[in-house]
Amino acid sequence: MNKLKKLTSILIFNFLLAAAMPGFSILRAQAIQPQRFIVDFRTLPAGLKADPAILKITPIFSAPAPKQFQNIFKIDTTYSAAALQQIYGSAVVYIHPDNQLEAGTVSINDPGFSADPANADREWGLLKSHYPEAWNKTTGSQAVIVAVIDTGIDGTHEDLSAGQVVAGFDFTTQAAIPAGSDSDVNGHGTLIAGVIGATPNNFRGIVGTNWNIKMMPLKALDASGAGESADVAAAIVYAADHGANIINMSLGGVGFAHDTTLSDAITYAFNKGLVIIAAAGNDVASSGGDLDLNPVFPICDDNGQNMVIGVAATDINDQKAQFSNYGKNCVDVSAPGKRILSTINRDPLSHLPAPSSYAYASGTSLAAPFVSGEAALIKALYPQISNQEIRDRIINSADPIDQLNPTQCGGASCAGDLGKGRINAFVALDPNLAASISDGSLVQSATTGQAYLVSGGQKHPVSAFVLGQRFNAAAPRTVPDYVLDPIPGGAYATPLDGTLVKSPQDPTVYEIISGFKRPITLQIWKQRAFQPAQINILSSQEVSSWVTGTFLPPIEGTLVRARTSRTIYWVIDGLLHPMNRGFFLSRGLSGFPIMVLNGNDLAGYARGSAYIR
Repeated sequence: MNKLKKLTSILIFNFLLAAAMPGFSILRAQAIQPQRFIVDFRTLPAGLKADPAILKITPIFSAPAPKQFQNIFKIDTTYSAAALQQIYGSAVVYIHPDNQLEAGTVSINDPGFSADPANADREWGLLKSHYPEAWNKTTGSQAVIVAVIDTGIDGTHEDLSAGQVVAGFDFTTQAAIPAGSDSDVNGHGTLIAGVIGATPNNFRGIVGTNWNIKMMPLKALDASGAGESADVAAAIVYAADHGANIINMSLGGVGFAHDTTLSDAITYAFNKGLVIIAAAGNDVASSGGDLDLNPVFPICDDNGQNMVIGVAATDINDQKAQFSNYGKNCVDVSAPGKRILSTINRDPLSHLPAPSSYAYASGTSLAAPFVSGEAALIKALYPQISNQEIRDRIINSADPIDQLNPTQCGGASCAGDLGKGRINAFVALDPNLAASISDGSLVQSATTGQAYLVSGGQKHPVSAFVLGQRFNAAAPRTVPDYVLDPIPGGAYATPLDGTLVKSPQDPTVYEIISGFKRPITLQIWKQRAFQPAQINILSSQEVSSWVTGTFLPPIEGTLVRARTSRTIYWVIDGLLHPMNRGFFLSRGLSGFPIMVLNGNDLAGYARGSAYIR
């Protein structure tokens, strides 16, 4: 009873307070708590600012505003909308609440997704990379095609059968792959495809980075997950010629050495506007391998222009995954790659069929498709953007994580070895994110005077030698450090192709070719008649920053073999092609001299396909 009396007294007090004020009516008592309205007045009422119920009045449009917007105000008042209309009706054009807006939220019913960023059993990588926020801007486009160069894709999987798997090609059998078919007898490619484009909101499995996407299966790896660089190169060219916008290569390492064919294929696709993404690889070392010392391909096939976005793997804490390779020259960004939930069609252990299944997997293979998905969202939101601009957006929008990796790279700091940082898909879509210095610019720091070549989304230090030789001692444009600092650092700018270089402490002489330093063996030095006067001795820091390529090959057309082997190779297009006896004799090569190479050296040369008859 006492509680009822107390409540009743409050209501009566409020009503009496409002009714007792001079000039107030019962109608005005309908709104006691302040509210905010947008009001457009024909003319501003004379007594409006003196009205005690008008707590604040603010013009919405800054002066000088166009005539039609000059009398529109935000008004904080204890009046209700009806009261305002009644009192000032003759002067009011319209009145409505100042509605509160907020970023839209995405609704996801796939059981593998969780909004909890700490839930390592669900798709934590999407949250860590800020995909849910990015989806408020775009969820992708079916006009964007990602070529997945891998073991194929199971287009019959329950999470990949909504039309996102288009027709492709099997380079291991030279056969077409029909759209929506199962071309994957290993499971690896299906795992990658799930990260990129698993069907959203189907109450099954997981959601991909893109809700709308087309994926082109290009099968260059066999049932064991192995393949030849020639097939990978052919797949890259196929993607470029058949409408792909992005290439995902979750492959590399052993068996994928640099060769001219692979490098030329990458150049071809990049020059046709494709975004090329490759995994950093999982080294056999317990802490991953340093790609600056031991490069792997295709991630390091940048051709001096950062044509390949290299991706290292991180865990849920933004630390380098123990298995992930790293390095300043080849890694551009990092992405989630440890305990990633995705689609499979084969049991990872028994390799037996496991239709419409899911599994956790780890590796830089899983990190690369997170970046491919990011590139696809950028392309969807900005259809006319170039591949270089997409690359630069991906790099420049990454969140720094060096401070979280003080000892994770071979026991030392990972500073610069994980690229610009872990990707942030939301920031990458920001319309205001743009490069402040155009690609190809020659600039210098206003503080230190160090010259840089801005290329491939990185700033490459330019030594005095390279400035004079390659740039004819052109004067770089001086820029403030706040403009230079956000641009990630890269290797030193290389000299012109054909330049012979060495460092003071290393006896090895290298020839610069397409951004690589290629070691010259003693036999090739003599065959090509190089002279000591041609050698340019540069700083160790400069020379060591360049990626080491395969050995400089013998002169075109040379026949070679190892001391311990009877196999004869023919040097064509810079590659050593092994020949069988039938081909050797049919081409009339038996009368030509054969260079005998040291057995240990032979492994350092780039190999080509076999010539047989």
